[in-house]
Amino acid sequence: MEELTEGIVFRLATVKDTFPPDSPKLHVSHLELSDRDKERDPPLLSVFDAKRTTVRQAEAIRGVAAPAAAFGLRVESIRSLRVSELGPLAVLRDPLEPPASALSGADGHCGIAGLHRVPGVEKRLYRELRVRLADESFRYDGGMR
Repeated sequence: MEELTEGIVFRLATVKDTFPPDSPKLHVSHLELSDRDKERDPPLLSVFDAKRTTVRQAEAIRGVAAPAAAFGLRVESIRSLRVSELGPLAVLRDPLEPPASALSGADGHCGIAGLHRVPGVEKRLYRELRVRLADESFRYDGGMR
């Protein structure tokens, strides 16, 4: 997998009662790996490369009708985050499987590696990492679609 070293990636976050549409940053819960994310090798948190995918394209790829807000993260900021003995985060190109791979903007799908908890390492360290990552996020492309 190719590693990104610069640029902006964005993540779509579902708007809920506990996460209002005018939120300026991601909530820490939006940076937790899903069960499906954890099954991947390596486990990756889904994001999109802003140079290759628009918010509208990402919404179509995601295929969820619920309202979502887009939040950007600078790749350089992701890569520079450090928490205690945890390894660095990386942003990797993550090709989608068919039929999603045929959709417009699919070539911009990426994943953030390094958020999966390694057995024996304290949970609080990963939570701190997600909190710091959320603090780096910003509304992207008008945010709400």
